[in-house]
Amino acid sequence: MNLTLRQFEILVAIGDTLSLTTAAEKLGVSQPSVSETLRRVEGELGCKLVDRATRQLALTYEGQHVVASAREAMRSLAGTFEAIAHRGDGVRGRLSIAALPSAVCTLLPPVLRAFRERYPGIEVSVRDALQDRATTMLEDGSVDLVIAGRPAGQGSFIFEEIASDRLKLVVSRRHSLSGRDSVGWSELANFKFIAMSTSSSVRRLTDAGFIHANLPIAPTYEVDQISCAAALAAAGLGITALPTMTFAMFNADELAVVPLVAPTIERSIGMTWLKDRPLSASAIKFVAVLRSRGT
Repeated sequence: MNLTLRQFEILVAIGDTLSLTTAAEKLGVSQPSVSETLRRVEGELGCKLVDRATRQLALTYEGQHVVASAREAMRSLAGTFEAIAHRGDGVRGRLSIAALPSAVCTLLPPVLRAFRERYPGIEVSVRDALQDRATTMLEDGSVDLVIAGRPAGQGSFIFEEIASDRLKLVVSRRHSLSGRDSVGWSELANFKFIAMSTSSSVRRLTDAGFIHANLPIAPTYEVDQISCAAALAAAGLGITALPTMTFAMFNADELAVVPLVAPTIERSIGMTWLKDRPLSASAIKFVAVLRSRGT
């Protein structure tokens, strides 16, 4: 079996786009060329990599593993090229990061600025993603590093905390709870709650608060975006609870923030990478800059 780098690139493009036509456009080749490459690789491996039964292509079980392996092989080769480039006059390379939207809005801008000033030859890509999606991107090799909450299953990951913030109640300024010094979780029973979706790390925090207070987890509204939760709360449609780091993501003019107690819930934000995948030279440099922020 002797697959080429170009075949790896085509497999990864198919996996990224789930479309032979879009993959061809991404690589600047013809669609028949992509189809023929896929056919040859499937023949070489003796299995189907793509399910064409539906309107949109889907990777088979074998296809998911082959694409992940192709992506990892390309990353490894890129790392080799990067190491060779380091022997030249300047530091060059690529770095891909997935981060919580709140981290993109607060933690990352000064770090990215400092990193760009120190290593202008390293190209950085940032993808904003919720916790579960960010972890998936790390596992399938789409990104080098994740800036998010502590991963649920830590056996495969290395997590290093870089910040923490506290969950607080967010309500309309006209709400009866808006003037309080603090509010206990048990007091939320009689109010409509606006929750984040289950794929969000924030949802796990609010669920923990309700469980601790022996209250049912039954949100009236469930949204994907922090700004949507804040907008609904500002309109008086319910109350919500959000980490302080997310406050940069919405206009708080019509909102009041009240400390939540009994229990006080904090979340840990940090860097995550895979134990069995060493960080690239670019990622190591970025981690160093992130660790040194504020010093």
